Amino acid sequence: MYETPPIPIIILNWNGLADTEECITSLEEQSYQNFVIHLVDNGSNAAEVNAIKELYLHHPRTRLHLNPENLGFTLGNNRILKTILKQSPLSPYVVLLNNDTSVTPNWLEQLIATAIDQKVDMVASRMINYYERSKMDNAGHQMLNTLEILPIGNEEPITDFDQHLENIGPCAGAALYSTSMLQQIGLFDERFRNGYEDVELGLRGIVCGYRAVYAPDAIVFHKISRSVNKIRDFDYTLNIQKHIYYIIAKLIPAYTLLSCLPFLLFRTFAALLINLLFLRWKFLRVQIQALRWVFGSGRKVLISAHQKFFQENDTISSMQLLKKMDFFLKRDIKRFYKYIVRREKMVFEKYTH
Repeated sequence: MYETPPIPIIILNWNGLADTEECITSLEEQSYQNFVIHLVDNGSNAAEVNAIKELYLHHPRTRLHLNPENLGFTLGNNRILKTILKQSPLSPYVVLLNNDTSVTPNWLEQLIATAIDQKVDMVASRMINYYERSKMDNAGHQMLNTLEILPIGNEEPITDFDQHLENIGPCAGAALYSTSMLQQIGLFDERFRNGYEDVELGLRGIVCGYRAVYAPDAIVFHKISRSVNKIRDFDYTLNIQKHIYYIIAKLIPAYTLLSCLPFLLFRTFAALLINLLFLRWKFLRVQIQALRWVFGSGRKVLISAHQKFFQENDTISSMQLLKKMDFFLKRDIKRFYKYIVRREKMVFEKYTH
């Protein structure tokens, strides 16, 4: 096992100290002990900052970083990542971990072993629902031929995900990235603040020729939606939809986009119609406003992002990317039956506190 230098693990905290304590306690029990925790407090209230300083300012394995304001997920991580990438000697990997998680004792060992054995630059953890431990949270991301990027295995039985599988990048809530890849392709796109930044980074890595794999034995229990519920509102949801279109415009080669356009248009109009027929007004407003942005004020932003990315990077072929996609219809029919016909709550609606 690779022993030096220590693997940096970045954890962001924002008014969630109880969760952070549980997370760090689980890290202290790791079978692989050559790591250092970079704990970033992202502008918590004064009482929490005092408490976190009391606990971790002199903690032997933790480096405490205090941001005076909440920089969000992207900037909060990027600031520390930039510092880490300047270190010498440089760790071959860096790990991101949500504070609302608890990891099993061999989690880090399995992430590193998978990266080495599979010769990949991104590794996704086996993220399991903290509250319903027979169900998956996700096994990384998959891409459909509608150009949607979605979590693999969400709410499915954990027993269906016992094998390694390639994906389109990990959920950054429990992910390993090679530092060599990050030096080459860059960090999180700072257009994002909270939400979908890990999707963009993962797909960017794939399009630039890197690989991502799911590690079934790197097990994490995730308190689903705990962090994002603090910021979720209409604007957050709208920004996520804009981010989806931004990722498509920025990272998808022109031939791939043309090949997938019929499926993308079908999926878009079907979603609009379903939301109209079933009186899902919030979702309908989000879709309409996002589309207005795409064809209005966001158009120049999208074109510029696409041109800049493909001018600056060597990428895989359109055919190689198309081969990594899954057909959308089976998944969408299943989602329609579950959430529209049966009116089941989506995972984000179920675990709100």
